[in-house]
Amino acid sequence: MQLTDNQQDLNKEEFITEYPKISQVLLDRTLDNLSQEDSIFVFPNDLQYSPDLDKKQKILETVNQEIKTGNVIGFLGYGQERLTISSRFSIKGDDYFLHYLLQKVLHINLTSLDVSLSREDKLYQLLMYLFPKYLQAALRKGFYKEYQRFSHNDSHVKGVIDVGNHLKKNLPFTGNIAYTTREFTYDNPLMQLIRHTIEYIKNQKSIGQGVLDSLLTSRENVAEIVRVTPSYKLADRAKIIRGNKSKPLRHAYFNEYRKLQELCLMILNQEKNGLGYQEQKIHGILFDVSWLWEEYVYTLLPKDFIHPRNKDKTDGISVFSSQERKVYPDFYNRDLKIVLDAKYKKLEDTEKGINREDLFQLISYSYILKAEKAGLIFPSMEQSVNSEIGKVAGYGAQLKKWSIRIPQNASSYSAFCKMMENSEENFKAIIDEEVGRK
Repeated sequence: MQLTDNQQDLNKEEFITEYPKISQVLLDRTLDNLSQEDSIFVFPNDLQYSPDLDKKQKILETVNQEIKTGNVIGFLGYGQERLTISSRFSIKGDDYFLHYLLQKVLHINLTSLDVSLSREDKLYQLLMYLFPKYLQAALRKGFYKEYQRFSHNDSHVKGVIDVGNHLKKNLPFTGNIAYTTREFTYDNPLMQLIRHTIEYIKNQKSIGQGVLDSLLTSRENVAEIVRVTPSYKLADRAKIIRGNKSKPLRHAYFNEYRKLQELCLMILNQEKNGLGYQEQKIHGILFDVSWLWEEYVYTLLPKDFIHPRNKDKTDGISVFSSQERKVYPDFYNRDLKIVLDAKYKKLEDTEKGINREDLFQLISYSYILKAEKAGLIFPSMEQSVNSEIGKVAGYGAQLKKWSIRIPQNASSYSAFCKMMENSEENFKAIIDEEVGRK
């Protein structure tokens, strides 16, 4: 059974027959609930960064004995069962579209995709590409320090004498004394786990060094992790994995490190035991493709467009003159009097494609900003769309919709990238014309 995003009429009975275990633990469970599973990785790592993605949204929702999917794609496994939810733009099982969005949004090089891998293996390979971003997010909090106990055997006693080790190592007495110290240090199990992940990625011949060298900040971060973990030993990997698995980081302040810890464990566990490393638990990787689409569109817009951040409460527009309540359109430019909204929906049909909420939202944004133009930007398999929705009665703002064509006949990922670049140039030309720059 082939699943893609935004399907509406999957037969529930057939799905349960084909995926008996997965259906028990997945059907009608919310994304927020699933993200609490230690062995399910959700990107972006904080659901609050996804304003278009409701934490109560269900990956697979039952409606009148049928199953529908949403804007989440990825891979899930349970026992011997494997379920892949692809984007609706995937080509014969190759989700070039997902890879391309990640490449553009995260500024990573994905030109060396291993075509011999299975679909789920390709998705897990993406975990390594996500590693530098999650490492950067964690290091913004500074290096993680933790109390650790260290054993010493020398003449400079500055801790608690370890009688057992002293008798074992220092008879006859040679001047040394065995003792232990408790130190607040960077060289702890969590930082060691990060170091082991770095060393594992380095050894991936086809992609490893490219992942860690993709950005200057990535290289600097890796160098700093290596510097603060001098006790690293390859032979300790299994012990470090077990220790981090049994003692996950819980403190809310270190949430970024907690997500990085989850990512490292998934990368290293896959290396050790393959995709079925937790046969008794559901595991997998999920992507919020609507968030990726919004961030991707932002990379194509002129630099003077503002991209409000809902969670950070930045660049919102006031609904009332008191400024007590704000809303957050995806993109806008006050000087050019234009507001834009990115939608990962099928909007080719003008009459049926735009629902009531999206239309009213766009009208509201245009009215508050006194915009002359407002538009929806969506992906499409068809030729690029540049059409009018209509002119708002009374106020007079012109509502439009624009599509970015997603190729469906690419023979390889590199060919797909070239076709996407052509689609992007067409879209940029349309936007430049709309804002009067041509």
